[in-house]
Amino acid sequence: MSDQKEFENRIIQALPQLPNNQKEIANFFLEHKDIAALLSIHEVSKRVNVSEATIVRFAQSLGYKGYKDLKSRLSVSLENRISPVEKYQQAITQKDSTPDVLNLVAQNVAENINDTIHSIDPQQFSNAVDTIIKANSIYCIGLELSYHFALIFTYMLRMYAYDAHHFNPGILKFKERVAYLKKNDILIAFSFSPYSRETIEAVEYAQKRGLQVIAFTDTKVAPIREYATHCLHIKTDNIMFSNSLGSVTVVLNAIITELNFRDSERTLRALKIIEENIKDERYFII
Repeated sequence: MSDQKEFENRIIQALPQLPNNQKEIANFFLEHKDIAALLSIHEVSKRVNVSEATIVRFAQSLGYKGYKDLKSRLSVSLENRISPVEKYQQAITQKDSTPDVLNLVAQNVAENINDTIHSIDPQQFSNAVDTIIKANSIYCIGLELSYHFALIFTYMLRMYAYDAHHFNPGILKFKERVAYLKKNDILIAFSFSPYSRETIEAVEYAQKRGLQVIAFTDTKVAPIREYATHCLHIKTDNIMFSNSLGSVTVVLNAIITELNFRDSERTLRALKIIEENIKDERYFII
């Protein structure tokens, strides 16, 4: 039996004997098993509106030493739910049943795009676009694969005359750089599984400073969503263990296109500059 299934069974068995305030905690964990493994005891306390001591007693009533022990068991279950090796073995099985890899990958990307379109809240999308238009300066961050998404989006924004900057990993950590952002600056963060702790800490600090944060992530239980002003969930499932890129580029392109429609004066100025530059034979061959 998996740790997560065992945890669920413990709650169900203990539920009838639990005090009412602990039943509230039990219901929260049953409904949010995945995200619960990512939350601190303070965060659970705020969500359920009970004391931290009550949460500790709840954990002990299930047979754990305390909340730390409970969370540790759930975290292991989350990490081991499917390993890279298991994902690869699944991919081999799919390959055997569908030899046409191009078609297999295309179907996977199409499903991601379709699911992403239906999962993104149109109001969140609209608010994110408005936030970008109103910003003085825009700072994009991310690590690993997310580093490249942040770099691409910075390029796309700068192409249309937005004051966008990319945080390169360097001497200063992201959190330290966020300290220099001004009141009307915004932070755009890319955080896809496995989630970078440095990115999450930077976004959390930006929230504490009262800055607007737009986050792109892959699930509704990703840790970054706790601290983002606007969060857009993009499905990146892949037949291999790595994230699929297609749905991310669709969303970024959609945001740039919407910016161009709404911020027409800026777009026209930028297009005139682009038109002049591409005619310069020193740099481009038309």
